[in-house]
Amino acid sequence: MKNAAVSFKGKTAFNAQFDDIYFNTDKPWCESEYVFAKGLDEIWHEQDRFIVAETGFGAGLNFLTLCKKFQNSGKRLHFVSIEANPIAKHDLAEIYENLGKFKTLAKKLARLYPPLVRGIHRIEFSEFITLDLCFGDVLEILPELDFKADVWFMDGFAPSKNEAMWSEAVFKHIARLTRLGGMVRTYSCAKIVRERLVRAGFWLELRKGYGKKRQMSHAVLKQSYEISKDPWFARCETALNLARTPRALIIGAGIAGLATAVELSKNGFDVTLAEAKGAVATNGSGNYCGVLMPLITKPEVNLGRMHLNAFLQAARFYRSAMNERYIKFSGCIDYAYDELLAKRFESWRDEDADEIFKFDKAAKPYPAMFIKDGAYARPRKMCEKIAKDLNVLFTHEYLSHKHLKNGQISVKFKNAKSLKTDILVFATGSKSAEIFKEKEILLSSVRGQVTHIEPLVDTHMPFSAFGYVCPSIWGVQVIGATYARNEICDEARDEDDAENLSKVSEFLDVKKARIIGSKVGYRSYSSDRFPVIGALYDEEFYKQSYKDLFWSKHKDTNPTAVYEPNVFVNIAHGSRGLCTAILGAKLIGDLVLKRPLCIEKSLFNDLHAARFLVRRLKRGQK
Repeated sequence: MKNAAVSFKGKTAFNAQFDDIYFNTDKPWCESEYVFAKGLDEIWHEQDRFIVAETGFGAGLNFLTLCKKFQNSGKRLHFVSIEANPIAKHDLAEIYENLGKFKTLAKKLARLYPPLVRGIHRIEFSEFITLDLCFGDVLEILPELDFKADVWFMDGFAPSKNEAMWSEAVFKHIARLTRLGGMVRTYSCAKIVRERLVRAGFWLELRKGYGKKRQMSHAVLKQSYEISKDPWFARCETALNLARTPRALIIGAGIAGLATAVELSKNGFDVTLAEAKGAVATNGSGNYCGVLMPLITKPEVNLGRMHLNAFLQAARFYRSAMNERYIKFSGCIDYAYDELLAKRFESWRDEDADEIFKFDKAAKPYPAMFIKDGAYARPRKMCEKIAKDLNVLFTHEYLSHKHLKNGQISVKFKNAKSLKTDILVFATGSKSAEIFKEKEILLSSVRGQVTHIEPLVDTHMPFSAFGYVCPSIWGVQVIGATYARNEICDEARDEDDAENLSKVSEFLDVKKARIIGSKVGYRSYSSDRFPVIGALYDEEFYKQSYKDLFWSKHKDTNPTAVYEPNVFVNIAHGSRGLCTAILGAKLIGDLVLKRPLCIEKSLFNDLHAARFLVRRLKRGQK
């Protein structure tokens, strides 16, 4: 991606590519209020949560105008905006310095501004305001979105300057992403805008324009426009009794369960965690030290795109929730120990991703990728800190659950106790393969052992090659890790410590290593290396309704997916759960609260629990 080529004509920001100014020169904040923000006044007293979407984020003037409107209102705003050419932070600062408006909010926006990487960037702007900044061309981004907006702002450069932003396809997608009765507001009343709004199912009204502009467009969706693509991956419909505080029960108190608890708790749920053991983080989340870093693939590979989204969300989450006692954002290094990895890392050179990655082909002992926001963390300590503010029930090992006539779910535990809940979330780590053995979710448990040595490698940041090395903390340096699929052995083994030392022998003298401890943990992996996140599907419905998918997969007659009501999973995070568990928590929050998704829809599909069954049905295997 490239930043916008912004220049200034006096104090007015100008884009040479589109030969157009960013704002009206006559009090543009007033135009933003009149043309866009004022549209919410028509539904302001009808609801407490709003989804507002926008084509053309520009300098974020419409977003900041709404921030001011929502400030201290007690209402929630979820703002989704698309931008193909993001403005650089220094240009953003100059724009608002020249405007003389929103200076405090603009500084906050610049501080939270995401790196220049294609995709959806979730920003928790304040307690009640969420911003999803979507970087990419409008027709690349729109098919990847999944929500029903209350209001759309169409604020790209004029149709005569940027026709692609106002194409027929754009209006069809906007109709798909708008609730019935939802609105579109735009300063433009050009003929193609009027005609395409009507063809997309909107009722159009031309209203008085701002300032010297004679008219503007106000449109209301009267006819829904659905694109039935991959209905087996459609998002679930959550049914909750909002007459009282809804309850959520989360099975498992590792990082995935605890992060999910935080997400639901801050959104008004009464949350309980049920943990099988006598403490939090007793399994994969319980390491003395761990590394926060993404799996790096070539830029276009979905697995890597998912990991990068998860990494950036996790970094933002930990920065806001933890101090340096728990996590240090030192950066980290991923060494390309073979030619395939070196080519993979080098492929990022043309992506303008310098804010995240920096590749050094001449690094020793191997070419290396420096990951700017990489960190080393104290996973068990972090889990203990989060758990202090939550209701955790220990020695509650899950046994079974059933749905009650009143819509609640009754959950039984092996200690003969039971609980009732509205929402049930499984964050069960390596136990997931056993719990879901009757479903077509391809999971395995992997045993891993890390080794604790006296400090031997002088490094202020973690690094990874065949194995990984963490900086020493209080006289302990962690190296790792072994990988043994479907193997059970709770005792630490000398041969595993020897294997860990061998994996990092390029960086330390194995003969000088003094082992002072080890830890064994079990992690859950899926067969395709993606986590499994989202609603738990109704297996009987899938096998019956999609049994002929081999023949019908390209037809539009397939029914929409059906799910087990209000049951979700956040599992199979493998060795990078510090990253992907946070993505899982946010996505479950999106589904439960009917928010826009924090990741592209194609990647959401890759995380779907039914994907293994769907692949089999598409191959004609029943």
